[in-house]
Amino acid sequence: MLSSTSADSHDALATLLSTATVALDTDLHEAKSCIQRAAALLGISLSVGRNGAAARSYLQGCLAPWQAKRISSYIENRLDSSIRADELAVVLKLSTSHFFRAFRRTFGESPIAYIMRRRIRRAQELMLASRAPLSQVALDCGLCDQAHLCRCFRRIVGTSPGIWRRQFYVEPVPEDSTDGEIPMRMAG
Repeated sequence: MLSSTSADSHDALATLLSTATVALDTDLHEAKSCIQRAAALLGISLSVGRNGAAARSYLQGCLAPWQAKRISSYIENRLDSSIRADELAVVLKLSTSHFFRAFRRTFGESPIAYIMRRRIRRAQELMLASRAPLSQVALDCGLCDQAHLCRCFRRIVGTSPGIWRRQFYVEPVPEDSTDGEIPMRMAG
């Protein structure tokens, strides 16, 4: 036996699909709109993916694509400051426990691990773009000090930030170079 909410959903789907069927011959825009609303009720997206098949817009228990985009953007914009988990849940208007479960299913890791990985990635970008001291890089990434940066960096990247920087930093060649080479060289 169907529950009242599933019966209501069933009736709504039947109405949308019958309206779409009638509108198919006269109003393609209305038919498309009805089909899209029916798909939304079913929790699927009708946008064509790379393989040509209709893709699911979200998996059960995951964040919706717009929620994932909003929360990742929120985190990126605040990497240089403290980010609390309950603050992230408020951004999406979800309970903290539901947010944690949905975040983990969507991103494959906890919000804390995701934030730390993004901070280390930002530190790598800053180290490649400037010769700022590691203590300043740590502060610019929302970490409390250079030692914290070094511990987290080594855990995630596998080497210390100083060694990593020396391996990958590219510095400009002085302008008085006359050999016509590309004006960049590896440091070291």
